[in-house]
Amino acid sequence: MRIGGLLFACVWIAAAGTATAYQRNGSMPEIGTSHFHRSNCHGAYDLVFAQAKSGKGISNEDQAWAESYENAAKAKQPCPEPSAALAARATDRTIETEDALSFAATYGDNGDPVAYFEVANAVFQGKTTKLTGPQAWSLLVDSANKGYAHAQYFEALLYINGTAMGKPDYASALPLLEKAAAAGHVDALFLAGNYYYDGSLGVKKDKPKAFDYFRRAAERGHTYATYLAAYMANDGDGIKTDHALAYRLARNLDSQGEVVGAVLAASALLQMKDAKTREDEVLYWFDTAIRDGDAKIKEQISTMRPQVVAAFKRANAPPEYHPRVWKSCPMKTTCLVDSIKGIRQCTTNKDYWNDCDG
Repeated sequence: MRIGGLLFACVWIAAAGTATAYQRNGSMPEIGTSHFHRSNCHGAYDLVFAQAKSGKGISNEDQAWAESYENAAKAKQPCPEPSAALAARATDRTIETEDALSFAATYGDNGDPVAYFEVANAVFQGKTTKLTGPQAWSLLVDSANKGYAHAQYFEALLYINGTAMGKPDYASALPLLEKAAAAGHVDALFLAGNYYYDGSLGVKKDKPKAFDYFRRAAERGHTYATYLAAYMANDGDGIKTDHALAYRLARNLDSQGEVVGAVLAASALLQMKDAKTREDEVLYWFDTAIRDGDAKIKEQISTMRPQVVAAFKRANAPPEYHPRVWKSCPMKTTCLVDSIKGIRQCTTNKDYWNDCDG
């Protein structure tokens, strides 16, 4: 049997999987995982105020910062940035205290689009009944129109899931996604890529454009976008085939706990010109997939493995085999920059797009 005869069967097996919870995921990456995380002064103030109100006590540093937040709102000045520790504790927090909502509304009236989003989000999440749904929608639209990328993304989701219009409205969602994607919003990049990959949501199929969106989302740590970019590179799906890139991305997926990475790694290696010289490595990835995969992957890879073995000289990789240590990939920092306030939210990930296989 020729190694080339396996073609993309490993990738097909990966694509046939089903999403499961993350943490050494034995099947596909979780497609619905949110990779963008909010952290801003309004959530931080709500956290400090709630702690003080509950009688738990707050540090002198947090109290001083909360007072500066209140004073800046009254003076119509931009809200002060919380300390890194406080911002981390308030990540993805939905405002729930009335005082914090009142101050956020004041900041919004002073031109802060993030504040308007946080007030709207509190209504959508059922944390307050002070505003109606239509009022919250108006605040959300104002925030998006003023350039807050997460508001643009959130508004797009409400069009996609039918909340905005009573039925899915994909056409209205796409411009919002593309605006948020242009600012670097990782989840917007992934969804915009799906529009152009699928080509059935009111836009013409454009796989090179889809790949570019997936690439940019993957650079920001989006797991499913990394999988799709690897799949497209390995399959030559709308872009030039690049098994070396697919292999780098697959290794990255596996190191993040996604077993589909092992399947893709084996597939990419099998299609390289020097596949027969890398049998130990191919078998290592097959065995990793069998060991850690879900029942479907175990069954299908176990069935395929004898066919691969028949093309090689021996049936097993050496005991305790591990792929050679590759040259360290460079690190790349990518940022989302709010167009109004200039707030930067950055992530640093390995740059698997550059050649680190030397």
